[in-house]
Amino acid sequence: MLKLQGVIDIHTHPFTEETIKGQGLSYTEAHDYFAKSPKSPHHESWYVQRQTKPIDQTAHELKEEGIVDLAVIVNMNACTTFASCLPNEYIGQYAKKHDGFYLGYGGIDPGMDKKGALRELDRCVKDYGIIGLKFHPAYQSFFPNDHERAYPLYERCVEYGLPVLFHTGTTRMTRCTIRTCRPEFLDEVATDFPDLRIIMSHYGWPWTDEALAVITRHENVYLDLSGWMPTYIFAHQPSVFHYMNSVVPEKFVYGSDYPALTPKDWIADFSQFFDSGVEWGGKKRMFREENLAKFFRLNAIKAMNLEHFRPELVNRTPFKVTHV
Repeated sequence: MLKLQGVIDIHTHPFTEETIKGQGLSYTEAHDYFAKSPKSPHHESWYVQRQTKPIDQTAHELKEEGIVDLAVIVNMNACTTFASCLPNEYIGQYAKKHDGFYLGYGGIDPGMDKKGALRELDRCVKDYGIIGLKFHPAYQSFFPNDHERAYPLYERCVEYGLPVLFHTGTTRMTRCTIRTCRPEFLDEVATDFPDLRIIMSHYGWPWTDEALAVITRHENVYLDLSGWMPTYIFAHQPSVFHYMNSVVPEKFVYGSDYPALTPKDWIADFSQFFDSGVEWGGKKRMFREENLAKFFRLNAIKAMNLEHFRPELVNRTPFKVTHV
């Protein structure tokens, strides 16, 4: 089994009382779905007892066994579709409380007034210490290639060197549809903004082939595997691990989707594939250890533009693999 240190988790969510109230019923119902499984890390605390997770508790859980060195904490705002928002200032304060561990990603609704959205983006960077944005096209009800609503935000992100994390594929967010979450729309965005650093989440399932095509085409587009245990990823799309190990290993980044999943559980499940290899093209192929370092840390540094925003954190903790 693998024991890792120095991991960067580029996809975690807050689950405080303020988050539940700010992000609304769709967010709460999504976590109800994940938490109803007895295997869920917050089955007992949330599904049974309806307890949220204070900031210190989430930091403690993510730091368990010294696996995660840095974690992105994301905001999602859908003010125009759900009339509910968690202030980006809150995410800035959340990250600051555990500075050097949490990195804040803001949420801006493309449905907002254009000038207001750009002013909020400026505040995120200049006042709140935000170093990235998170978009959820289904929850926010917009197409990523919307020139009028979204492109001005991308232009400003390029100016700041700000990376953007997009939800792609299906979602457990309720009261919305997933048609806007196809990776093909981000192919157009990446073509029009070649310098924009884009991370596509959840490996784009069920449009995984599209997601793999997009990361293969564009230098600054990456793919995370968050929200799915490796066993299910391989069952749905075994090609993902092949691309991750040999075709474009420099284009995959690790994310857990905590509190839906924990890094500890994800890595424990992934160990079976590292130890035994995967069947591809009629042959058994073993994971290369150097690609683990890319997936769990090194690619995230580039995808997040971390050398620009937090250079002191880049080489602070070397990535380490131990076989136990």
